[in-house]
Amino acid sequence: MIRTLVLAGHELAGYTDKRLRRGLRWSVAESLFAAVPFGIVAWLLLDVLRGTGSVQRAGGAALVLLACLVVRIACARRAMPTIFSGAYAMMGQARLRVADHLRRLPLGWLAGRRSGSLAATLAADMQLVEDIWAHFLGVFFGGLLVPAFLSVLLLWLDWRLGLAVLATLPLAFGLLVVGQRVLIAQAGKLQAANAHGQAEVLDYVQGIAVVRAFEPAGEGGATFQRLATALAAMRRQALAIELWPTPLVALFGCAVESGFALAVWLGAQRLGSTLSGEMLLVFAVLSLPVYRQLFEVGLSFLLLRYAQEAMQRIRDLLAEPALPEPAEPQAPQGHAIELADVRFGYGGGEGEPVLHGISAHIPERSLTAVVGRSGSGKTTLLHLVARLWDVDAGAVRIGGVDVRAMGSELLHRQVAMAFQDVVLFSGTVRENLAIGRPGATHEEIVAAARLAEAHGFIERLPEGYDTPLGEGGARLSGGERQRISIARALLKDAPIVLLDEATASVDPSNAAQIQRALSTLVRDRTVVVIAHRLRSVVHADQILVLDGGRLVEQGRHAELLARGGVYATLWQCQQQTRQWQIGAAAP
Repeated sequence: MIRTLVLAGHELAGYTDKRLRRGLRWSVAESLFAAVPFGIVAWLLLDVLRGTGSVQRAGGAALVLLACLVVRIACARRAMPTIFSGAYAMMGQARLRVADHLRRLPLGWLAGRRSGSLAATLAADMQLVEDIWAHFLGVFFGGLLVPAFLSVLLLWLDWRLGLAVLATLPLAFGLLVVGQRVLIAQAGKLQAANAHGQAEVLDYVQGIAVVRAFEPAGEGGATFQRLATALAAMRRQALAIELWPTPLVALFGCAVESGFALAVWLGAQRLGSTLSGEMLLVFAVLSLPVYRQLFEVGLSFLLLRYAQEAMQRIRDLLAEPALPEPAEPQAPQGHAIELADVRFGYGGGEGEPVLHGISAHIPERSLTAVVGRSGSGKTTLLHLVARLWDVDAGAVRIGGVDVRAMGSELLHRQVAMAFQDVVLFSGTVRENLAIGRPGATHEEIVAAARLAEAHGFIERLPEGYDTPLGEGGARLSGGERQRISIARALLKDAPIVLLDEATASVDPSNAAQIQRALSTLVRDRTVVVIAHRLRSVVHADQILVLDGGRLVEQGRHAELLARGGVYATLWQCQQQTRQWQIGAAAP
């Protein structure tokens, strides 16, 4: 099992740190020198009981015991720090590999899982495996080697009593195996309860404003009741995993130590004939540590088996197929975008299609707007261009090359994207802006912020560009977060910029300013923008109109108005809404 865990560590981290193996060797050495004193004690006991002891022999034994202690301390000083260094380095790399793998998974896989389940794997399971590597492997080695050495010593002293000492161990470890199965069955239920509970806690905390606004105070709200139910289930399963294996663990300990009673009883039967009283006493003294150590080994064995289950869940996560990468990535010849009969559905081609055979050409260094009613597939189309998903049929090409043939790294260097749901991290404003271009200078960061109309409010923050934003950018308003997102996309300086609802959370004056800034970028970039406010895209080089997942119209603003189709209808509706007044009487 230890070998399996060490090999699994190589599998997770991608390498085996030499310090881990070196530390385990030092741990083995420490265990050997921990076992030697038991043999010295047996020798001294026999000397005393037989009347053959002397001060010189006792002094020599004391020196050997002292030497063993010094060597043990020296080995421990080398073993544990080395094991810690190797284990933490490997787990750090394992976490990075898992994070990188998540980045390369299709969005559909992530969307199909609650964040609590994923958090349980990334946090609890990874922490459990790390603790096992760092703290239990060395202890487990020692726990095995000391009773093994003592068992050999007992068999050498008297093989019949030695076999009696070990006779009950098969039954004991059989009970331990059954206990393992009970533990693993409960562990699966606990993992599911923890994942659900973490998801409910996350939902409750993130929606606390809605809870306070709409639900009664105290314990009467439905959201609070769901949280309480989930936490109660976690408590029940946490108790179950402790209590269900307990009888079997107790029986394991009883079976282990029953060998002591058996050995003493058999020894008593042989007293005066083939066994001396001194030897029986030595056996009694030396066999007790065997049972104590084996009981600790049994408990560690359960934890190691539990860790294997956590390891398997991490393996399953890493085994999820990422978006396929080409063997030889092809570089695009330019930055025009072509949509060739694009078809896509979120069920992997099995569910209801979201996009139906969309074909369009987006010229290089142009501003193209994608408009349509909610649910028409606008955001999905941009996600396909950025290859956050793969098309079910057809192709998305950039510079004449299918995005699937470009490879993720090359594609992501070509594309910058500002999302509809802005994602900001808990670092500073500067760190959030430079996430796509870590080497950007302060002047370049400020220039991008100015273009996105973000420089003014950033300067008013307590520490300016070095102000920590808090989790999710909690210190900023919705419009400010959106402008940070736009500035981040501009700073990346990619030849293609995808803006998803770029002005959705921005007031009209700032929206106009952002549109003017975007107009200056067309000369150097291919810009595709989704917009609900049609007035913000009237000067676009091209407007794509989606309806029900189909491209129904395509052209410039004046052309589309003249056709009197879907775009003209949307335009008329928005013109009418500009005249609405709260409380105005209906005509």
